[in-house]
Amino acid sequence: MSAEYIAENEACLLEELLSVRDRFCKDNEACSETADADGLAVMKLCPGMTLEAWEILAERHGLNDWMTLPLDRNAVPHLNHVQHVLQELSYKTDHDPLTGLSNRRAFERALDQEMERSRRHKTPLSLAILDIDNFKSVNDTWGHLKGDEVLMNFAEMLSHRARRYDIVARIGGEEFAVLLSGVGLFKAKQLLQRILEKTKSLVFSTPDNKETFSVTCSAGLVCYKGIVISNTNDLIDKADKALYKAKSSGKDRVCTADVLDYEAVSKETLVHANEKKFLFTGK
Repeated sequence: MSAEYIAENEACLLEELLSVRDRFCKDNEACSETADADGLAVMKLCPGMTLEAWEILAERHGLNDWMTLPLDRNAVPHLNHVQHVLQELSYKTDHDPLTGLSNRRAFERALDQEMERSRRHKTPLSLAILDIDNFKSVNDTWGHLKGDEVLMNFAEMLSHRARRYDIVARIGGEEFAVLLSGVGLFKAKQLLQRILEKTKSLVFSTPDNKETFSVTCSAGLVCYKGIVISNTNDLIDKADKALYKAKSSGKDRVCTADVLDYEAVSKETLVHANEKKFLFTGK
């Protein structure tokens, strides 16, 4: 029934629905998401339409912002459909569409939360930023579809190597981040070394299946102990600089930044020492 309904009514129904949307939503703010007590719902009666048919049409033509209600008063399946659409939209907001990993928005939110947890409990938090080496040459040599395959396989490997409660995200083109809660610098570096070794073992076929190739990655690592007040930008900047060091010193390696807290404490201690020296010596 769904297939028959779509075949017979899709073009006509789509034309009418989109014309309503164009008339009411594109020239003014009548379709804004702001709640308005004086708002009005515009409805279209669709005899013979089933929820299954609507789900197909809505997915095909981007009509998930339309809400359906049944004529037989059994609204439960339709409310379930609305809930499913909202869950999908929520997932897409926080996840990278290619790899399925958390995106930068979700990563930065998680990093802020984990830094707060680290400050509260004085537990270590390690952040690693990884970048696939020479990725541009993969796209240029074998094409973007093969580049996407490399990204997806690398992302899958990262997910399997991380712990269940670690945050793994794609934060740029070929740049990824791993957030390791409760892990200090030494153990985090060991994990990254294993990831680098596993990366080299990934094998990809060229588009003509005549050759194979592999890739490597570099990583910058920083650890936060929750001792001093800091912010997410400081931690990301430290990891980025460590990654740059790894890239500039030969790639396929892990470079670490100074522990953020120790550096700040060392500077504070040095200031106090200089103050004491001035008070007692005048120099």
